Amino acid sequence: MRHKTRHRGTVITMNWSTALDVKTRVAVGSGARQKLTNVLAQIGAGRRVLIVCQPSTAVHWLRDIMATLPSEDFQVTTLEVPDGENAKTSEWLLRIWEHLEARGFDRQDTIVALGGGAVMDLAGFACSTYLRGLNLVLIPTSLLAQVDAAIGGKTAINLPTGKNLAGTFFFPKAVLADQEVLSTLPPKQLTCGLAEVIKYALIEDTVAKGSDYEKGPRALLDIIEDLVRDTYDYDDPTLAGLITSCIKMKLFVVARDPQETGLRRILNLGHTIAHGLEAETSFDLSHGQAVAIGLAQMTKYAVGQKKLDKESLERVKEVLIRAELPYEIPKGASKDKICQLMNADKKRSGDKIKLVVPHTKLGTVDYETLLPVSDLAKLL
Repeated sequence: MRHKTRHRGTVITMNWSTALDVKTRVAVGSGARQKLTNVLAQIGAGRRVLIVCQPSTAVHWLRDIMATLPSEDFQVTTLEVPDGENAKTSEWLLRIWEHLEARGFDRQDTIVALGGGAVMDLAGFACSTYLRGLNLVLIPTSLLAQVDAAIGGKTAINLPTGKNLAGTFFFPKAVLADQEVLSTLPPKQLTCGLAEVIKYALIEDTVAKGSDYEKGPRALLDIIEDLVRDTYDYDDPTLAGLITSCIKMKLFVVARDPQETGLRRILNLGHTIAHGLEAETSFDLSHGQAVAIGLAQMTKYAVGQKKLDKESLERVKEVLIRAELPYEIPKGASKDKICQLMNADKKRSGDKIKLVVPHTKLGTVDYETLLPVSDLAKLL
């Protein structure tokens, strides 16, 4: 099955650095993937390139990506890992290490992660730990990965007791966020990616206050509401603008706080609940769906704590409904089990867990709220 190509827009390239003096090239727009060879030359990459991908991505885009890497310049190998969270295991991490070792990769060589958020996490973790760091280039192929997983330098695998419990901070040399690759996404996956976009809308004012990010003339939430009132597709110009805004927002947050000691915690809005939900449902609930529920539940909690008015909760529910995203804990899910899983969250410190809570108005959050783990059920 060949991918669709409807248009080719402008590719925006941003050279981004963090407080750790780590530099990353970020190219956003249709056709950005075609910059791979130039990026490898710019970072002084070696000849060996490993492309880590998943079957659902390889069938559409692997040949396309490999065609950008001339055989006379690069020795390219590939490794397919399972789709979804099944890839993020210690077993697959070991397989990547062994692949690199068997083919003589050195620290000048490169891993290219081609796929969704799970591939970004796994390949990034492998890249950060083999020889203490190879070159990493990310080509995110889902909306969720383009606005979140590929941006910010977090890598991880899952452990039996919870999601993303083993990981590193490791920043890629480049991110190529190509809107054109979204053409092969199933509609449900495109919809699920909107959950992370909505999250950015719910923290936009706090990001603008705490970083160099500048809001546009209209709030992101207003723009999202307009988008979901009608049908939309991957190449919708409004969606293109939202992707760029979300990426810029995360870049500015991570530039200020690369290792999540303060401001960066706002990016976790709804995620403590989401990770518990994903694990409780054995990942039958996608990350985007779980995040959507987490956003609604945290807004509901804020209303209960009188930090936000009821109209704001109704507005959040309405935009989730129009986006065809859930907002309630699924029937049959054990709230006790979800609480146990949240208790194992990496943001827990002692007998308290640090939360991001909406307050005052949508777009503003408090990211310093401490909740006793004994009160976790109040979030559900």
